[in-house]
Amino acid sequence: MTDAEILKPLAARLLELAGRAEEGEKKELWARHNALLPTGKMPVCVTFEGIPGRQWELMLGAGFVRCEGALARSVESDLRRRIWAAENIGDDHIVWPAVFVGGASSGGRDWGVELEWAGSGEELGARRVVAPFEDGIDLSKLRRPQTAVDERATALRLEEAAELTGGMLAVAPGYPGLGESPFETAVRMRGMERIFFDVYDAPELLHGMMELITEAIVADHRRRGERGWVNCAIDESGRYQMLSRWRHLCAFAPPEEKRGAIAAEWPYVSAQSASGLGPEMYGEFVHRYNSRIAKLFTQGNVYYHGCECLDAKLGVIGTLPNLRRHHVSPWSSVEKAAAHYAGRVVLEVHSHPGEVFFGWTKTEMRAELKRLVAEASGHPMSLNLSDIHSVNGEPATLERWASIAQEVSRA
Repeated sequence: MTDAEILKPLAARLLELAGRAEEGEKKELWARHNALLPTGKMPVCVTFEGIPGRQWELMLGAGFVRCEGALARSVESDLRRRIWAAENIGDDHIVWPAVFVGGASSGGRDWGVELEWAGSGEELGARRVVAPFEDGIDLSKLRRPQTAVDERATALRLEEAAELTGGMLAVAPGYPGLGESPFETAVRMRGMERIFFDVYDAPELLHGMMELITEAIVADHRRRGERGWVNCAIDESGRYQMLSRWRHLCAFAPPEEKRGAIAAEWPYVSAQSASGLGPEMYGEFVHRYNSRIAKLFTQGNVYYHGCECLDAKLGVIGTLPNLRRHHVSPWSSVEKAAAHYAGRVVLEVHSHPGEVFFGWTKTEMRAELKRLVAEASGHPMSLNLSDIHSVNGEPATLERWASIAQEVSRA
């Protein structure tokens, strides 16, 4: 059996699922949610995309990817997971009649020094940064990289994906970039332990490194916009933007003249490695640089992510330009975030995945979700289950949590 013969039935099934009446309802729900408009219910999202590969064998069987070609295998894995999730979980994920294909990169992440990890090689094993500036920051060794896209190779990948799926699905490119989290790059260069000393012993060098990284990211975003390497996929209706960021899912499409601009993207601003810095140092060494990047996204679509407790930094993070979504982890206070933002951003509120899969009964899941909703006190929010590294041998827990969350979201 050829790769196309394997993929075409999957594409047909995805297309069938995408045609369900509830898919249109979910698009409008998420678009209004992200636009801070009344929705009638809170969106519910299980981030199945992040479940590790081996865990999927519980749902799809061992060796569930049968295609031979590299692109075909990637498309097959994606389609099988999305189909299974649509048939079994019951959250508000949208089944887009599309396949998303990464653009072909021809380089673009050369900072002048090697950014490496050392680890055990295990899929879920620990790893550590191998910092090139372990002995001290040397700005003379750094260069400003630029994203490089092989447009011909990208076009061929898009054509191949369309042929493999029989032309049944739209094919959307996903262009690479330098991200929107400069401090995480600084940590890769220096190591967080040493940065704890730098903020006292060598603040000018740390600022110099952050300045260079931030300048490179801002310049790269502008260059991507000039080249048309913008991630702004619009659905077949022209009304909705298919968002590539996990848990965002959908937004109203930006105006025609904005769709080719970097401002149309939904950036992922983060500095989780800086969790050990207090609000003042965070403001000085992290937030001032994040803000320069966030200013590019004038459609008001900036997402701030942080799995750590962000309660003490709300006063700083809340001044991030164009902020629209704020991640509230199980270690942060929904009540404090709701009081601080007073309805001007969406709260992305998360259940504790460890408790959901390794401890709680349905009664306990419901009690936690009710508590989170009560603490939000009417603030716009979504209910999320993410960071699922193991389903503990019980894939049905995904549906169980989603069903309870849907019940609570409508109460």
